[in-house]
Amino acid sequence: NQSPVETINGVDSKVVIVSEDMTIDNSQIVESPSDKLKSAVESILSKKGKGLYTVNTDGSIYAIGKASTAIPSNKTGFINSRNIAFAKAELKAKMKILQLAVEVVTTERNSTLITNAKFGDDPDAKTKATVLEKAAAVVDKSLDKALIELGMSDAEVAGMNGRDKQKVYNESFYSYSSSYVASMIKGISVVKIVEGEVGSNDYEIAVCVKYSPEDQSLASNIKNLGADQSTLNSSTVKSLKALSSDKLISKLGAQFFKDENGNRFVIGFGQSSVRKTSSRQSNFVGIAEKKARLKAVENIKNLIAEDIVGKEISENIEKITEYQSGEEGIYTEDNFSELIKSKRSSIKMNTLVIKEWDGVHPVSNTRVIGTVVILAESNNINFQTNSTAKKDNPLSTTEKSEYHESEDIEGSEF
Repeated sequence: NQSPVETINGVDSKVVIVSEDMTIDNSQIVESPSDKLKSAVESILSKKGKGLYTVNTDGSIYAIGKASTAIPSNKTGFINSRNIAFAKAELKAKMKILQLAVEVVTTERNSTLITNAKFGDDPDAKTKATVLEKAAAVVDKSLDKALIELGMSDAEVAGMNGRDKQKVYNESFYSYSSSYVASMIKGISVVKIVEGEVGSNDYEIAVCVKYSPEDQSLASNIKNLGADQSTLNSSTVKSLKALSSDKLISKLGAQFFKDENGNRFVIGFGQSSVRKTSSRQSNFVGIAEKKARLKAVENIKNLIAEDIVGKEISENIEKITEYQSGEEGIYTEDNFSELIKSKRSSIKMNTLVIKEWDGVHPVSNTRVIGTVVILAESNNINFQTNSTAKKDNPLSTTEKSEYHESEDIEGSEF
C-alpha cells in the first residue's frame, strides 16, 4: 500500500509502506531508502539543471551517503544507533564531496608465474640452486605463513613441503589501491533524508548533503550568519516552531534556511531516546532533553566547519598452486577498509532553542525527545526567546516498516 502524495513547496513527498513480513532474497533487487533518496534528489536537481556527484555550474555539489543501524528497530538502543547511523552516512557523503575536490590515489600491483616441472633426481641438487628454485622458495614462505594463519600447525606445513608436495606450478597476484582525502570543510548542510527498514533487522538511513561556494563563504563568516531579532520574529521561524512531531521525526543534522526577507540562517535538529525506569522517570526525560539539544548544537557546528580525514583501501590476493602429487590449492583475500575521522575542533557560537518536542518513532514505537536550535548572532539577543519553545504531545503509534522521507520545510534550502 502507498500513502497519498503530498505536495510541499512544489515537491512531491510520500511515504512508502512495506509489509512487515517482507523478506529479502539475495537474488532480488529491492528499493532501499538510499535508492528512493537518489531518485528523489535527481528528480529535484534535474529541474534545476543540476546533478549528483558533479560540480554544477553554480559550484554546488550534492552527494549521498548511507549507513545501517547496528541495533534493530525492535531492540532497546535503536534511537541512539539511528543517530550513529545518520552520523556515519553524513561523514560518508562529505567524504564523497572531498573526493571530487582532490584525492591522493596510491596503487600497487604484481603478478607472479612460476612453473617447475622436474623428473628424476638431480645429482647436483645439493650443490646448486637455480634462480627459479630460489624464487619458488620465496613463494613457499608466503604460502606457509598463510597456511599457518588459517590454522595449520608448523608440523603440518612442514609435511606439505616434502617432496610429495613439491610445487610444479605457482601463480599469484596482488593488488593494492587507496584513496586519501583531508580538508577542513565548511558550509556543508543536510538537505534530505530517507530512512526505513529493508527486510529483517536492516534499518537504513540515507543522507543527501550539499556544498556550495556561497554556503562555504557564509560559514566562514559566522558573525554574519547568526540570526538577528528580525529573523527570530520572522514567519519562517514561527512556522518552524509550529511544526508537529511527525514532521520533525525525520529531521536530523543541520540545514540552511531563508526567511521571507531573504536573511539566511542555520537550524540544527537533535533527537534522543528516553530511558525507561520504574522510578524518577522525569529525571531521564530531562537528560534526554539535554542530549537532544547537544546533538542539535553539534550538528550546527559540523555544518559550520569540520576537519575530515578519509581513506579507502582495497587489497586483493590470489594464489594458485599445483603440487607434484597432482593436488591443487587456491588461496584468496579480498579486503576493503574505509577510515573516516572528523578531527577534534572547536568553534565559539551562540545558539537558541526555538522548539522542544516529544514524540514516538513510528517504526520502533520508541519515545523520542527532540530539540530545534537556531544559530544566533552574538549581540542584542533576547534570551527570553527560549521561554516560547513549545512541547508537543507524543505521537500516536503508527504502522511499522515505513520509509520516511524528510519534508521540505518552509524556508529550507535545497
